Amino acid sequence: MIRMTLLQEQQPIAVVGMACRFPGARNVQEYWERLCQGESSIVRPSEDVLRSMGVPEEVLSDERYVPAAGLLEDMDLFDPGYFGISPGEAENMDPQHRIFLQEAVHALEHAGIADPGRRPRIGVFCGTGENRYAELLERPDDAARAHRHMIDTPAALPLRVSYHLDLNGPSVFVSSLCSTSLTAVHLARRSLLAGDCDVALAGAVSLQLPRHHGYRAVDGGVASATGELRPFDAAADGTLPGSGVGIVVLKRLGDVHDRDVVHAVIRGSALNNDGANKQSFAAPSVDGQREVIVAALADAGVDPTTIGFVEAHGTGTPLGDPIEMAALKEARARLGVSSPCAIGAVKSSVGHLDTAAGMAGLIKTVIAVREGVVPAMAGHVELSPAIDLDGTGLFVNTRTQPWPQTAVPRRAAVTALGVGGTNAHVILEAPSTDTSGEAVPAVDLPEVFPVSAHSAASFERLCTELAHAVAGGPDLPAASIAATLQHRRGHRRLRRAWVYESAGEFAEALGSAPRPAVPGELVLHVDLEREGRFSSDPALGALLPGLAEEQPDGGGSDGLESRLRTACRALEWLRDLGVRPHALSTTGAGVYAAAAHAGGLPVDVARRCVRLHELAFAAVRDHGDLDAAEQILQSLEQELSAAALEPLTCEVRPVDIDRPLRAGTPLTAVRLVDVTRSALLDGFDEQGRTEAVDVLGALGSARRWLSLVAHCWELGAEVAWERLHPGTPARPVDLPLYPFDEQRYWAAGGAPVPAPETAPAAEAVEGVKAPDDVLPVLSGIWEEVLGVSGVKPDDSFFALGGHSLVASQVMVRIRDRLGVRISLGGLLEAETLSGMSALVEHERSSAAVFETLTEDIDDTMGTIEL
Repeated sequence: MIRMTLLQEQQPIAVVGMACRFPGARNVQEYWERLCQGESSIVRPSEDVLRSMGVPEEVLSDERYVPAAGLLEDMDLFDPGYFGISPGEAENMDPQHRIFLQEAVHALEHAGIADPGRRPRIGVFCGTGENRYAELLERPDDAARAHRHMIDTPAALPLRVSYHLDLNGPSVFVSSLCSTSLTAVHLARRSLLAGDCDVALAGAVSLQLPRHHGYRAVDGGVASATGELRPFDAAADGTLPGSGVGIVVLKRLGDVHDRDVVHAVIRGSALNNDGANKQSFAAPSVDGQREVIVAALADAGVDPTTIGFVEAHGTGTPLGDPIEMAALKEARARLGVSSPCAIGAVKSSVGHLDTAAGMAGLIKTVIAVREGVVPAMAGHVELSPAIDLDGTGLFVNTRTQPWPQTAVPRRAAVTALGVGGTNAHVILEAPSTDTSGEAVPAVDLPEVFPVSAHSAASFERLCTELAHAVAGGPDLPAASIAATLQHRRGHRRLRRAWVYESAGEFAEALGSAPRPAVPGELVLHVDLEREGRFSSDPALGALLPGLAEEQPDGGGSDGLESRLRTACRALEWLRDLGVRPHALSTTGAGVYAAAAHAGGLPVDVARRCVRLHELAFAAVRDHGDLDAAEQILQSLEQELSAAALEPLTCEVRPVDIDRPLRAGTPLTAVRLVDVTRSALLDGFDEQGRTEAVDVLGALGSARRWLSLVAHCWELGAEVAWERLHPGTPARPVDLPLYPFDEQRYWAAGGAPVPAPETAPAAEAVEGVKAPDDVLPVLSGIWEEVLGVSGVKPDDSFFALGGHSLVASQVMVRIRDRLGVRISLGGLLEAETLSGMSALVEHERSSAAVFETLTEDIDDTMGTIEL
C-alpha cells in the first residue's frame, strides 16, 4: 500500500483544459494573442468616460486619484437560466460567483468533460476576492437577510460550482490573498495524487469593486502614482488593480486518454509561509521565497538547469521585486544553476488581479511551454538598479521569441506570493508530442455534427460562431469537428444534428440560420412489410457489423421473418448506442418485432407469429378465404397463449388499432391477435408509416442510418458516440465554447428592479386581515423573491430558480401578508403556484374552523364558570 502511494505521488498532473477572462481578453486565445503582441491591456479612461461610468466629480478632482486599471468588460452580464438561478437571486448574487460559474462551464468544455451523466469525480478548489458588491446593495429585509448572508459569503463559491454543475469531488474554498490561485492548484494536485478526485478544477476570481475604474494612490502605499505597472524596472513605483478570472482543469497524466488534449504537465509544486522571519506581517521574505522554489524543484525531480522561463509574481513595487529576484538568485545559486532563463511578469499587461493573479501567470506559462514561445513582458525598459542579474543567467524577456531548442522538454516555473507570507511555486513541462498521426478509417463514412444550447438565443449564436470557425479558420477535418462536438461539448436541451461527408457542407448548413429540432417524444417505427434488400454499402457494414448476415431476401414468409430478425438487430444496435425510445410504432406484423424488443415476447415466438400473420394475409390476398384466415388467427392465439408473455418495457403503438400496448401492463394474446385481425380486415394506415422514423428504412445507406441516430439525439437520446465509430477516435480541434445567453443583472449603483405590487405586510400574524383571493397575492410574492414576472398557476417554483432558502422568504411573506403559517416542507412539496395557493387556502380554512371551535369552547367554559 505504501509503495503504491509513493508511485502515485510521483505521477505528473496534466493540464487538460483552461478558461479565463482577463483585461482585454474574453477567452484564452485572445489573452495569448495580446501577450504575444507585447501589449498592455491596462486602460486609462478619459474624464468623460469616467463620468459616464458614474465616477463623482470629487473623485475626479482628487489629485491622488489615478484613473488606470485592468478592467473586465461586461461584469454585469449573466445567464441565470442556464444554472437554474432565478433573476432575483442573480441580481443580488456576487458577480464574482456569476463569472466564475460561467467560466467553470467553459473550462470543462475546453477539457472535453461536458456530459453530466458520464463525468468522473470532479473536485473544485477555488478562491475569490471579498464580496464588495453586497456592500453596494440595499439592506435586505428580515425575510431575505439569512438567505443573502449565505449566498454572499466568498466561501460559498466552490459549493455553488459543485451544486450547479453537479460535481461530486471535494469542494474546497481557498484563500491566501495574492497567492490564492496557485495555492488552489497545489491543493488540487495533491487531491488528485491522493485519489480524492479524478479531475480537479482549480482557479480564482477577483473583481475590483466599487471603483474598478481607478484608485487613490497614497504616499508610502503599494499603488503606483503614475498609473504604470513596471515589474523589475528602474521606473517601477508600485502596482495597480485589475479584475479577472482564470481556471485550469487538471487530471492525472496516467488517466489521460485519446480524446484528451494535454496543454502542459505539472511536474511539481510547493507551498510554504514566511513565518515571522521578516520585517512585518505584510513584508516579503527572501528566505521563504527561496525555500519554496527549492522545494518545488525537488518535488518535480527535474534538472533545474532545464527551467528556461520563470513567470514571476512581479508586482512592480520597489521593495517586493528586488526581494523576489534575490530569492530566485539564491535558489539557483544553491542548486548550482547559471543557465539562461527568461523572466516574465504578466501584471504589466493586466494589472494585479489579487486572488486571481497567479492564475493569469499560470495560464500564460501553460500556453508558452505548449507553443514553444516566450511572450514579451510589456512596459519593461531598464532593469532596476536594486536588482543585479549579472552572471546568474537570468534576464527579463522584453520581446516575443521562440523557445530555444534543447534536447529536453520545455520547462518553466510560476511563482505567486501572498500578503501574509504564503508562497507558491509550480513547475511546468511541455506535453509530449504524438507523432502517430491521425487514424484513417477503412472506408469513408459520413459524420454526425451535433449542436445544442440551453436557449434559442445561445443556439443561434453558437451556430454563427461555429460556421465562422469551420469556414473562416484553418482547414479542419470533418471527423475531428464531429468528434469535438460529440465528445467534448455539453448536450443541452435544444438540439440539432446534421449528417455530412465534409466540413464545408456542415459550415454551409450552419450559415443558413438553422433552428433546433422541436422537442418531443422519441418514437421509432417498425414496418416489416417493406420489401427488398437493404444496402450492401461497405460504409453501412462498417457501422453495423453483422448486417450482411441478416439480409432479407425479398417477399414471402422467409423475407418477412428475415426482416423481423433485422429489425430486432437494428433496435439492439440503437439500444447499444444509448437510444431508449418513448414508444415503438408498428405496422402489421411489426408489432411482434416491437413486442420482442420491448421484452414482452420471446424472439422465437415472435418469428412464428410473423409466419402465421403472413399466412393469414396470403389466405385473404390470394383466395379471399376469410374462414381460412380466421383459422390461422386461432392458431396464432394458441401460439401466444402458450408463450411466456411479460409486461412491455416500452409502449408499443400499432397504427392498425386505436389503443396502444402500454408499458408495464401485462401483454395478452388477445391484444396481439387483435392487431393482426385489424390489419387483415382494415388494411394499413398509410399515414401511420410517416409519424415516426422507420428503423428498417434507415438501413438503406450509412447516411440514412446516421440520420436516424442524429434524429434520436435531437429528441433527447444520450447517444454513446464512442460506439458509433469504434477504434481510434479523431483528434479534437479547437472550436468555440458555449455562448451564454447573458442579460444585465446589476442592482448596485442605481435603483433596483421595481418589485411587483403586493398586499401590504402586517406587523404580526395576529390581527392580519388576509385578502379573499390568495392566488394574486402569492403570485406577487413569487415575483418579488424570484425576480420574475407573469407567473402562471402551473409554473414550478424550482423551474423558476427557487430553492429552500428562497422558499423560506416565501414562507415569511405568506405569514405576514396572508396571516397563515405554512411549513417549509409543505411549501416545497406543493411546488407550483396553484399548489401553494391551495395549501394556503386549506390552512386558512383549518385555522377558521379551529377559531370557531375555540370560541364555542370558551363560551361553554364561561357558562360553566357562571
